Amino acid sequence: MKFYPIVLSLMLLFGGEAMLAAADHDHTAHADENAKHDGHDHSAHAGEKAHADADSHEGEEEGLVHLSEAQRKLIRIRVSKAVAGEIDSTLRLPGEVRLNLEETAKVMPRIPGFVNRIPVKEGERVEKGALLATLTSHKLGEYYSNYNSAKEQEELARSEFEMAEKLIGGNATSRKEYLQYKREYAEAVIARRHAEELLRSLLQGPGHDGHAHAELKSGDPVICTTYEIRSPLAGTVIAKNITLGENFVEDNTTPVFTVSNLAEPWLELRAAAADLPRLKTGMAVEISDAAGGHEYHGKIIYVAPLIDETTRTGLVRVEVDNRDGGLRPGQFVTGLIRTAAAAKSVVVPREAVQLIAGETVVFVPKGDGFAAQPVVTGQGAGQEIQIVSGLKPGESFVSGGAFELKSILLTSGMDAHAGHGH
Repeated sequence: MKFYPIVLSLMLLFGGEAMLAAADHDHTAHADENAKHDGHDHSAHAGEKAHADADSHEGEEEGLVHLSEAQRKLIRIRVSKAVAGEIDSTLRLPGEVRLNLEETAKVMPRIPGFVNRIPVKEGERVEKGALLATLTSHKLGEYYSNYNSAKEQEELARSEFEMAEKLIGGNATSRKEYLQYKREYAEAVIARRHAEELLRSLLQGPGHDGHAHAELKSGDPVICTTYEIRSPLAGTVIAKNITLGENFVEDNTTPVFTVSNLAEPWLELRAAAADLPRLKTGMAVEISDAAGGHEYHGKIIYVAPLIDETTRTGLVRVEVDNRDGGLRPGQFVTGLIRTAAAAKSVVVPREAVQLIAGETVVFVPKGDGFAAQPVVTGQGAGQEIQIVSGLKPGESFVSGGAFELKSILLTSGMDAHAGHGH
């Protein structure tokens, strides 16, 4: 087991006094025994008187820590006057730069085919709709053929229906035949719409807008086998997993491009549970990198309602302006957040506050000793902490050596709550 050297010294000093007291007790007991052999019972009366005196002395000293001269020299107790002040309201939270998932896209082919062109490179900046790659897909040609057939059927059915409308108006056709032409036209419209929506689901226009096919004559139906993969957003190509000649099957689920807007990444900070209530969405955040050479600005967009079971911290997500590209995903940074300042109250060094039997205390001078006085703490920052109640401005308290006093109190077996009405 590891001990602080100063605590060992205190235990030896305090233990040494206990050993002397034990030796004195043995000597008295031996004298009492000799007196009994002499036939005298004076020792019993003397023992009772001594015990009563000890009880009286213990009642006066209960709850106080008394130091010998040697202990005082070793501990170097420092007593200060409590003064009111303000706690620095700035939180310094560690974090990491992450991809903005709302500005990141994983792109993959939606149809089988062979790769025949890749005009972009990894790390290249692209605009929304930019061409990333093209595939030769016979399946796409089949979809276009079906669309063109459905479109021709719709035109034919529409012509027949318009003719039937004229005939029914002149009583030249039966009502039954008229309804049959009307139904066939409605079915043709549905078939054409279905074929059109199938193409649009593949991000292909029915008219093949944007494609240039010199071999097609004006007015000819478009039957194209060239499938284009385009970027759904503006950003940087941060991953590319595609090669020329590669064949993608119909049930492919592997992304071939990852495009992300690195100008607005996320910063994921970790905050202690006690600090989370002070953090709100919209708060400004100053970010500094590990080198401390540049500062960035952002704002809180999300404070997680859950605490991580491993780290016991909460997630604070920040959106940051990174138009110069200085911050990179995976980089460690520090976020500075100025929260609302706490009300002015007594501020003491953290080392002055100790935890004894589950109660927060500070030590205060009392007579020729020191007593543990319960306090309620508030916000803390750095090496200082706020005292909400239990210590008033102007009162004396132990600002240095409180831990050593706590050690003596615990090793001596004294009751830290004595004299506090518990």
